[in-house]
Amino acid sequence: MNKENNYEICYENMCKEFVKYDPEEVAKRSRAYYDSEKKQFTLTCFNKEYLISYPEGNIVLKNNEDKDPSVDINTMLMLKMLMLSYLYRATNSSLTNKWVPLRELEGVGHAYQGFAKKGIDKLVEFFGHKGDLFLEAGLKLGGKKVDVGDVGIKIDILPNVPMAFGLWTADEEFPADATILYDCSAVKELHVEDLAGLCSEAADEIIRAAKSIHN
Repeated sequence: MNKENNYEICYENMCKEFVKYDPEEVAKRSRAYYDSEKKQFTLTCFNKEYLISYPEGNIVLKNNEDKDPSVDINTMLMLKMLMLSYLYRATNSSLTNKWVPLRELEGVGHAYQGFAKKGIDKLVEFFGHKGDLFLEAGLKLGGKKVDVGDVGIKIDILPNVPMAFGLWTADEEFPADATILYDCSAVKELHVEDLAGLCSEAADEIIRAAKSIHN
């Protein structure tokens, strides 16, 4: 069975579970908007609005002009699973404003460190000498400047899941480096595996945003 089929099966199984959840309660916990007449949620993910039907769990972009042709089927399925997982799990918890790397989140540990490294490596490889483009891409995703690294951005991946990304650009003395940070409350909003996967997914989104700036 190929990866795409695995993702499709996982997504279909998550959709089947969706009917068990009360939509009004889901909206309250996730900060998504629920239209009871249309029976659909509106949820913002990476600064794009998605429509999610209830109880089917079908997900489409609200604005077709937001569609990115460079996003393949697997990536879209992963984003859809991320959104459903968030709707299932979100608690509308208060942000702690304490930023930590993935390994320091409760229940994570070093087992997932490879996920963080993958995302960091992508950012370093693409933006190592392009601090201005890194900032521009982050702002395009609805981010705000923060004091992390030489250039830092905070992006609300989902309504209650902010992430911070810091870049140290390369110079004559030191190679480029990067960091990916979470608010400590993130484990109350998403499963640990989703948070781990976000390191790479978020890096990909920032890189896609950067590429679109010059198209």
